[in-house]
Amino acid sequence: MAGQSKTWWGEEFLNALEGCMDAGRLARGRGYAAAYRRKEFAIRQGKIEATMVGNINRHFGVYETPYYAVKIEFEKVAAARWKTIVKRLGSNADWVTHLILGEVPPTIEKAFAGSGVKLLPRTGKEIRSSCSCPDWANPCKHVAGVYFHVAALLDRDPLLLFELRGMDRRQLRQAVSQSEFGAALVGDAGAGDPDLAAAVREPRYPAVAVSGSDTPAADLRAFWRGRPLPREVTAEGQAPPVSALLLRREGDYPEFWPRNTSFIEAMAAVYERVAKGIAAKGT
Repeated sequence: MAGQSKTWWGEEFLNALEGCMDAGRLARGRGYAAAYRRKEFAIRQGKIEATMVGNINRHFGVYETPYYAVKIEFEKVAAARWKTIVKRLGSNADWVTHLILGEVPPTIEKAFAGSGVKLLPRTGKEIRSSCSCPDWANPCKHVAGVYFHVAALLDRDPLLLFELRGMDRRQLRQAVSQSEFGAALVGDAGAGDPDLAAAVREPRYPAVAVSGSDTPAADLRAFWRGRPLPREVTAEGQAPPVSALLLRREGDYPEFWPRNTSFIEAMAAVYERVAKGIAAKGT
């Protein structure tokens, strides 16, 4: 189902679903992926639940907006298998680096080789779905619409793939960061870039500090007008080991970004130009 998602893992998710069910019925769900079609949506312990907004159809006696309950659950990988898979993930430096930064490497399925399971579902038996609408076929357009919404979520948060298969993302990142390669990365980060070390140790979604209303007006004026650059900012400053690190921690393709190109890559280019400008002024 090429062109339906913005990232390779979102696209692979839809391709995997297409191989598990009627591709034509799955495609019908694209029109039901819009936000106004979802009255409620939640993922709890890997289980997807949504309340979808249907259509008024007086021809069939539907005079008020109908709402349909959708439930989707992917077969969970057994804990014993996860233990083997995570151990193998920790043995590969490329896999460890991507996962710590909240990304899924293109070769991720190789880590599952020999375990008898895949990260993405490959058969219909691995997916249980239901909808309260009168359409007897599966997937109905409401279930399919939820699939497309999940693919969009994966564009921004690829580690959701692991959660849907039964592995908590925080446990996953903690496990790989404690591996030999992960420990080395954390050590190097702590020595060269405190922000990278924090990205490894802290949860994906840290608490956001909110300034109180008692902030002095002088401080607010200074914030908006800017302050002189510190003397330490010079042309000899070292570039960070990971560009746009804080953005990478929150995932790519935010909802406000309408383009198909990577938001992180676009901002990394902006950061680079700003850094060069600051360095030039410091000389």
